[in-house]
Amino acid sequence: MNTDLEQKLWSAGQGEEPYTKETWYEIIDILLDDFQKFIGENFQREPEIYLSIEYPHSPLFSQWIWSEEKKISPLSTVWSAVIGGDMVGTEAGGNVKNIFYVSLTLFLFDATSKKRLSLKTGESVLEFVFEKQANGHGCWRSFGWCKDEWGEWEDVEY
Repeated sequence: MNTDLEQKLWSAGQGEEPYTKETWYEIIDILLDDFQKFIGENFQREPEIYLSIEYPHSPLFSQWIWSEEKKISPLSTVWSAVIGGDMVGTEAGGNVKNIFYVSLTLFLFDATSKKRLSLKTGESVLEFVFEKQANGHGCWRSFGWCKDEWGEWEDVEY
C-alpha cells in the first residue's frame, strides 16, 4: 500500500486541510486494491463513489463492489459488498479520540438462484475492517459472519 496515502487515511479529519476528491478516490482505490490481495480474488467496482467532504472534521465515503462473473455450478456463490469509511470515537485510557474507521460489509448469494445466504443463527453479513497496526501500517481483518443488528442490510439483493 502507498505509505503516503495510508498516512493520509490515518490522519483524515484530524484538523488538516480537507483532502480533495481526487485524493479520496486514490485512498479508496488503494484500500480496494489491498482488499483484493487480502481475499485473493478479483472483483468489479461501482464507478460511482459516495463521498462527503463538506465537513473537514467528519469526511465519509462508500463504494459498492461485487464478484466477477464466473462459471456457475450448483455449489457456486457470488457476492456484493460495500466499503465505507468515516470518523468514529474511541475511548483509550478514559479519553475519547476520533479516528478514521474503514469497514467492508459483504453479502453472499447462491450463484444459481441469487438467494441471499445466511446462517440459521441469524448472521447474514461478513464483516471486515482495515485496522492500523502497531507499526503504523494497516491490514484487513475478518470478523467472519455477523448479525445485521439494525436491519440496515435486510433488503440487499444481488
